[in-house]
Amino acid sequence: MMLRAPMLLLALAASTASVAECYTVDSAKGGVSYEVQQAGSPFRGTFRRFGGEICVDGGQVASIEVWLEPSSVDSGLPEIDAALREKDFFDVKKFPRALFTSRSIRARADEEVAHGTLEMKGKRRDFDVSFKLQRDAGGAKVSGSLKLNRLDYGIGTGEWANTEWLSGEVKVDFRAALRRK
Repeated sequence: MMLRAPMLLLALAASTASVAECYTVDSAKGGVSYEVQQAGSPFRGTFRRFGGEICVDGGQVASIEVWLEPSSVDSGLPEIDAALREKDFFDVKKFPRALFTSRSIRARADEEVAHGTLEMKGKRRDFDVSFKLQRDAGGAKVSGSLKLNRLDYGIGTGEWANTEWLSGEVKVDFRAALRRK
């Protein structure tokens, strides 16, 4: 009888412990877009292939790992897309994915901030991403925006490193529906 009591307590504790819910990014119901200033005017495009996983534990986002394939860049101009895939920009043959992996997440005002590592074109940098996660009976959605310096990642080398023609700052917006795993 004495042995059963501790076992029963362990079983109860395990059953009430928080279990992470993980969601996959549904790229068919979302988008990743970018904007950069080119000769003082906004230049916009999208990335068509992206995905990842977001896990929630105890009502809070616990971890994020998301990626995109730079080869899926779509500016609406095929010749520019081809140039963006080459060595001076994304070098997609050598670096087929950009990846963000969180290390910690904290709430801030009406959004959350994931602190982690952003890796693009072989360069890894600490990076913070602000986002909102909305959950309702229909599922979950994530959205956010970030700014990065493309030169930190070697995107736009050679003549494209000059920020007079193509700004260094790139704004990225993202949104996606999430499917429970």
